[in-house]
Amino acid sequence: MGARKGLKLRFVLGFLVIGSVLLTAIIGGYFAMSANKSSLTAGYLKSNSQYAKKLSSNTSELIQIMIKNMDAIASMAGKESLSQKELDNWHSASEQYFSDILIVDSNRVVEAVSFKRNGIEIGMVLESIASFEAVKQKIPLISDPFVGSKTNRLLVMVSSPIFNELGEYVGFAAGNVSLNESNALNKMLSEHFYGNGSYVYVADKDGHLIVHPDKARLNELITDNEVINKAVSGLSGSQKIVNSKGSSYFAGYAHEPILGWAIVAQTPISVLDKPLKDLILTLALRSLPIFILILLIAWYVSYVISKPLFDLAAFSEEAVLSTSATRSKMPKISSWIYEVKQLNQSIVNHISLLNKEIRLDGLTGLANRKTFDFTIQEWLAEDIPFALILLDIDHFKSINDQYGHLVGDEVLIVLASHIKGLSRSNDVGFRYGGEEFGILMKFGTIQTATLLAERLREAVAAEPSPTNGSIFVSIGISFADGKISDAKEIIEMADNALYQSKTNGRNRTTVYDSKNTGQR
Repeated sequence: MGARKGLKLRFVLGFLVIGSVLLTAIIGGYFAMSANKSSLTAGYLKSNSQYAKKLSSNTSELIQIMIKNMDAIASMAGKESLSQKELDNWHSASEQYFSDILIVDSNRVVEAVSFKRNGIEIGMVLESIASFEAVKQKIPLISDPFVGSKTNRLLVMVSSPIFNELGEYVGFAAGNVSLNESNALNKMLSEHFYGNGSYVYVADKDGHLIVHPDKARLNELITDNEVINKAVSGLSGSQKIVNSKGSSYFAGYAHEPILGWAIVAQTPISVLDKPLKDLILTLALRSLPIFILILLIAWYVSYVISKPLFDLAAFSEEAVLSTSATRSKMPKISSWIYEVKQLNQSIVNHISLLNKEIRLDGLTGLANRKTFDFTIQEWLAEDIPFALILLDIDHFKSINDQYGHLVGDEVLIVLASHIKGLSRSNDVGFRYGGEEFGILMKFGTIQTATLLAERLREAVAAEPSPTNGSIFVSIGISFADGKISDAKEIIEMADNALYQSKTNGRNRTTVYDSKNTGQR
């Protein structure tokens, strides 16, 4: 276990004793400063959160305006062909939104383009995913950001379908919004109300930067950004973050509901951290001589109080940082302090619960993928022979499509109960992912694995499922006899056998055979 970070409780108690006796004024000032820091921190977090939400709301309103503009153009184009002058007039009226406006037929051929063509010519066939989706869905759409093939601009396309007077689909009207250039959307998302190093950046629903002060970073994938991931998932809020360059910020984030964009407004923490740290350092240096004298007197008392808490903290830290089940023994805590006793019992209960939860799949109660990986590596390291059974529910997607995901979950739970009921005491039943499950049979052979697999397959097929029909599974089996030390190879063997079961008609068990699966 690495060096523990933070102050030990004995030091904190020493400071409290010193402050209460001789340094009341200084400690009072310190707490006042801490309160001020907390207030400023809360203020920055709240203001950035509110600003991000405001930008989200404004963005949604601006998008609605763009959609209405495109709907109006599409409606006119459906009644009669727009002249070049009319299209140019439309573009002039909405130039703050769109860099260019197009009329495109049902084959994605550009029939008309506004006077600012930006590399787009009449007769050109659009190849962007946005154009394919517009033709395919025939509804008003706002595309995901994409890079234009001709101009290398980062674009968002707002499109609306065009129907003629007979109600026939004949194409779509589209307005391109360039995220590299100055326009209403870019200006709104690029500006910030502070002049202290604060800035705004925006990512699309896939985590690509689409607005950022550093234009070179546009379209960069930043899926490791915590606040971006939260905002993309639909959350809004604020927190302290550390960016990719190691700088700390107060960040407010919001989800834009129409496009699924993540909007983040952030202010560097250094605007308040540096003066506060300087003040704390000055107070500490001036009080250091008296602090040392009084600390010697208070040390024993603080040690007696803090020792059991320190032991509990050290144990809980080791338990949290451990990659496997906690191996160290729970420290024996002997204390007359009520809170220490309660904390000790709570930690024991929580560690036990945590060890259980991190190893189990939340839906089925079987071991999860992490436990599977740990177990198979452990058995291979200890040269324990075992059999691996992988099984997959046949046509599970159609179950979800026909009955819904809740019924699909019930099917997974029923299959898991069969796995639990038929597995031996030292077997490990697990959910590998999605509708794929498996069993690790410790000291299992091909024969015992095949027997268990067939019993499981037949039991699942025989019992009515939540769909009121039979559920069938395809099964693949591989065997580790000590000659194979690579977990990936053993899994691939079982997976190939499972694939063979699928290929041969499903609802069957296949034992890995290099001749039948094409293995070398």
